[in-house]
Amino acid sequence: MPKLRLHPRLAAIAVAAFIAGAAIVQLRLGESSTPAPLRELLAWLFGYEPATAARLIVGGELALAAAIACVGRPFLSVFGAGTAAFVCLACLSAALRQGHAWTPALALAGASALTVLAARVPVQHDPSARRGLSPAWSALLALATATAAGGFASSTRFAEPADPAGAGAKSKMISIDLDLKPYIGTALTESPIMTYLPSMVQKIGMETAFIVFYNPACDACHTLFSGNFAEPRLELVFAVEIPLADGAVSAMHDELGPIECASCEHEMLPPGPLWLIAPPMTVKVERGVITCVADRFGGDCLNPQ
Repeated sequence: MPKLRLHPRLAAIAVAAFIAGAAIVQLRLGESSTPAPLRELLAWLFGYEPATAARLIVGGELALAAAIACVGRPFLSVFGAGTAAFVCLACLSAALRQGHAWTPALALAGASALTVLAARVPVQHDPSARRGLSPAWSALLALATATAAGGFASSTRFAEPADPAGAGAKSKMISIDLDLKPYIGTALTESPIMTYLPSMVQKIGMETAFIVFYNPACDACHTLFSGNFAEPRLELVFAVEIPLADGAVSAMHDELGPIECASCEHEMLPPGPLWLIAPPMTVKVERGVITCVADRFGGDCLNPQ
């Protein structure tokens, strides 16, 4: 009996359709439908809020689906299907503890079947038999399409959850981008910090100060404080807590306790909005001017070279 095989292009389309379909379903059902293990991983690694993590997950799914469909190579199809199966398995493990495992079980069965079928695609060894775009053009097309798909996901809103009690429409969440790197060299009084924390700006005046924006559930934030601010410093130090957005629930399960800061003055950003910050974000102010900004993605304001 002949083995069941798929044409490489059909296998790629099938895998891409499965992953893109999962992303579309998650957009329709809301951010809570995205894989919880991935949301928790992003929160643990980068301190992202659940809404930000969910948007990144959907963007990654659509980008991966676009790349697989464009390249059409067996190895990428196997990688995509295998990754989907692994995520589904993690979701199934989490769902079994909560008693609603049907959906992740069906998704795992589909992803596993696609992985097996994609692995049976014959590998083409004869370059003269190749059809379609060259590998280089395929890679460029995949990169462009994946970028477009990720951009689409970042600008698309999750569907609002249904209100079974009919209590009224849920207010839209406000997000505020507080990336301060563009304000290096700008007076503190002319930066967004003046808008949201005016009393702190008045306290700093023309003194040298460090402002550290942190998430209480961010392990890297605690490490930054314990490693650099456990002992008193000559500069003013302000620890600014980033509150959860209205309706958001922290994905972290372990209580990290209070931050360790010997001479910090504690502040908090206004609660309610979703603050778009990559904690820990450290801002150095000298003579009333922002001279350095470092966050999760790079920079060091505490140990200048």
